[in-house]
Amino acid sequence: MSDNTDDRRSLRSRRLLWEALLALLQTEDWAEITVQKICDHADVARSTFYAHYQTKQDLLDAGFALGLQEINRQIAALPATPGRLHSLDWLVAHLSSSQGFQRRLQGSSAGFAIMLRFRTMTSDLMRRDLQRLGQPVSEQGLTFVMGGLFAAIEAWIATGCREPQAALIKRLRRQIDAVLAAQMA
Repeated sequence: MSDNTDDRRSLRSRRLLWEALLALLQTEDWAEITVQKICDHADVARSTFYAHYQTKQDLLDAGFALGLQEINRQIAALPATPGRLHSLDWLVAHLSSSQGFQRRLQGSSAGFAIMLRFRTMTSDLMRRDLQRLGQPVSEQGLTFVMGGLFAAIEAWIATGCREPQAALIKRLRRQIDAVLAAQMA
């Protein structure tokens, strides 16, 4: 068997396991999800799981790494627009499209850990985006910006996303600019 076939099988197995974990997180609490449930949902053997991961936490970590690669690919594919924070565009679109999943996480034992990772990942994306635009931000400033972004987006979602997405992004961008200007003062 060729290495290429093994690579395709390995990639397929990891994708199936990640998709199974995401599907299970939609309906079950993290503590209830077992390696066996993931394998059953993915229709793969436990040995396949253990060939790639030691724990379900390892699978979650690998999924976040894959997600970050995909996000970076999506952001890189966006047209270069001066002054545009592509990470902000992506964040608003992503959170508005995954409202059910977010609600599920809010009451779960894994919700805090998953959202903490997600916020760290999106903070890194925002930092790089701001640096790309020549707008350095302190760690304290970035923490403030990201906390405000998440609070504003969550409030927007809670009110039924009545404000058009483009208007929300424009308003949030003005607020980010105000924080950055205050940081420089």
